[in-house]
Amino acid sequence: MSKMYNEFIEIKDYSTDLHECIEQTVAHLTSNKTDFNYPGMLLGKIQSGKTRTFIGIIALAFDRGYDTCVIFTKGTKALAEQTLKRLDSEFFQFIENHEVKVYDIMSLPAMTPYIKQQKLTFIVKKETNNLNHLVNLFVDNPDLSQKKVLFIDDEADFASVGFKRDRIA
Repeated sequence: MSKMYNEFIEIKDYSTDLHECIEQTVAHLTSNKTDFNYPGMLLGKIQSGKTRTFIGIIALAFDRGYDTCVIFTKGTKALAEQTLKRLDSEFFQFIENHEVKVYDIMSLPAMTPYIKQQKLTFIVKKETNNLNHLVNLFVDNPDLSQKKVLFIDDEADFASVGFKRDRIA
């Protein structure tokens, strides 16, 4: 498989600051244990360039041994479609070379061995049906749960890891 990240840096014109942020984030993710109890989640502020950043992080993470990426979005069809189109566009050359697949979790094909050997990205709206499909994907394909998975919360809110509602007495 080609080195995705090097192509992103050359083609996408990433700034030095963005390059450093991506490198540091992936170094942190790969040097710290993440699992079911301690997932590696990427969060960013609205309009901070986080989509551009997390796309670079995905490319570098794929180069560094991650096999799957799950991107959580808010529960709107429009945002899920927008995210899917953006990733299809950004990873176009890798999709064309059969190195990467990008799917809406609600429109999955059969997970054949051929598909599973590629780097996989799933777009998941934070709603019950989508989350159930994500769970079923891993239950029905236990080999996927043995792979390194990167979780990205594209629209952090009360459905995110670490959210706590304060109770007012």
